[in-house]
Amino acid sequence: MKTNFNRLIYSFTTFSIMLFVYRLFKSEQLSYIFLLWNLFLAFIPWWISSYLKQKNSFQLKHIPLFALWLLFLPNAPYILTDLFHLRVRNPLPLWFDLVLILSFALIGMLVFLKSLKDVFNILKNYLNPFYFACVTPFIFWLISFGLYLGRFLRFNCWDIIHPFRLAKAGFSILFQKDTIGFTCIFSVFMYFLYFITMSMNQNEKS
Repeated sequence: MKTNFNRLIYSFTTFSIMLFVYRLFKSEQLSYIFLLWNLFLAFIPWWISSYLKQKNSFQLKHIPLFALWLLFLPNAPYILTDLFHLRVRNPLPLWFDLVLILSFALIGMLVFLKSLKDVFNILKNYLNPFYFACVTPFIFWLISFGLYLGRFLRFNCWDIIHPFRLAKAGFSILFQKDTIGFTCIFSVFMYFLYFITMSMNQNEKS
């Protein structure tokens, strides 16, 4: 039976929100309210890439959309780092909160991978294979660096309205050991995750 990605994602999102609502009423605490906002931000690049895919072209007028897509893209894998907040919070057991956070994180990663696939397919039509091979790892690095800025320096997407302050802060930590380690390791992690997923899809089709 053929499955619809959008329907499955929105169904999974409904399930995750139900988990959150249950926790909210059970604990009467807003402990994980940030998951809702982070998931909304994770959906933005997917919505943008879906629009670009429907247009089935990449023109000069689409460059601002592509820049916006790249700006918001780190928000999708960012939810994985919300696992940092996992700890025992009564009255619910730890396993419940683990499933709660993982549900949001997995949705973020799924729409992240789908969004990458759609944009990469568009770029392949307009870039020489050599240039595309060069651009791909750079995009993974940008995502990882943006994720680092968000998680550890607490920058948000809207901080782009202060580009000089953002650039200054980014350059000041660019060559620090922790920054290099995080961005390199996370880039390789996402690289393998993306291409293994794409390989699985291709093998199933063949």
